[in-house]
Amino acid sequence: MTSTTRRSLTAGAAALAAAALLLAAPARADEKPFRILVIDDLTGIYQGNGGPNTVLATTMAAEDFGGKVLGRKVEVLSVNHQNKPDIAASLAGRYIDQEGVSALVLGGSSSAGLAAQAIAKQRGITTLVTGGYASNFSGDQCSPYGTQWAPSTDALSNAVAKGLVDAGAKKWFFITADYVFGKSLSSDASKAVTVAGGTVVGEAKHPLDSPDMASQILQAQGSGADIVALANAGPDLVTTIKQAREFGMGDKLAAMLVFTNNVVSMGLDVAQGMKFPVAFYWDQNDASRSFGQRFMARNGKQVPTMGHALAYVATQHYLKSVQKAGTDDAKTIARTIREIPIDNPMISNAKIQANGRVVMDLMIAEVKTPKESKDPAADLYKIRYTIPGASLFTPAEKSGCPSLLSE
Repeated sequence: MTSTTRRSLTAGAAALAAAALLLAAPARADEKPFRILVIDDLTGIYQGNGGPNTVLATTMAAEDFGGKVLGRKVEVLSVNHQNKPDIAASLAGRYIDQEGVSALVLGGSSSAGLAAQAIAKQRGITTLVTGGYASNFSGDQCSPYGTQWAPSTDALSNAVAKGLVDAGAKKWFFITADYVFGKSLSSDASKAVTVAGGTVVGEAKHPLDSPDMASQILQAQGSGADIVALANAGPDLVTTIKQAREFGMGDKLAAMLVFTNNVVSMGLDVAQGMKFPVAFYWDQNDASRSFGQRFMARNGKQVPTMGHALAYVATQHYLKSVQKAGTDDAKTIARTIREIPIDNPMISNAKIQANGRVVMDLMIAEVKTPKESKDPAADLYKIRYTIPGASLFTPAEKSGCPSLLSE
């Protein structure tokens, strides 16, 4: 072979290599991002519990993970379901089919979240329920591709009922939001009260986002109940507590789902002394404080709620599962997500049951008095004690979930 021939071959190989690089570069540039969709109430009554700050928490989780998974940039999208099941279902289907999202983070009203999870189940897409508290998410409407991180109504009820009944509060009356979450909480709490040895003497329901609870409070007052249990949340809860105190019934209230933004809205003078279960408080340990301080630095000093922290933890755990599995295939992830330990110290002793229910310890928080608090917008709780999750959550085999995966 002549030197001229060798030079021609070398030049030709170099040209082919350069062409290959030119062809490969657009392919990398056109690589679709790895998309996670937050479907939540972004503007309505539950926007403070979850809403835009859930989008922030999910985004922080992706950033802290490194911003990439499977060699693709992680992109967090968000849509507003307006607490309407039909809109939630439509949005879930559109973003799965047209935008290629790999997972849905669900919050806001449970009815909207369940509708979105049903569509994801049909399409074979992972769901992370971080702001939906009805037991149905990991019960009769469970998805084999779903995990429920938000404490379900059965656990919240069990955390409250036994201690109060044991303390002598035998007769219970419920003020209940008339939709799936409120009904689920009232039903689960009624069972917990009965098991503990108490009785339910009545119930008054109200529509979602009610401006006046006087009628329901008067019914509760006339019932002779020892405890008036609040099976509602968000602004409805705040309205009920404020008006009940005006009626002189503040010492009879038992709230089962309270968020930090609700306490800020009520003010410490109204909320002081209230006790309720939480899975997370921003000032509980070093990890939660670090997250809380970084979170508040980006959102105008709004304290993270339990839902925001759970969105962060769930998204991180999901991305770890995708990285380990080497795929976003929901069936594969459903098993991998159960195999990887949940080691984030912002929640305690967490594990995922066969029905997708994330079991964790719950803490009983007590709202500080105005004198005890150093900051009425942030220094809110005293943690009184912790209840092991195993004693609170319904076992998978008793949950009614038709698609159990091995743990």
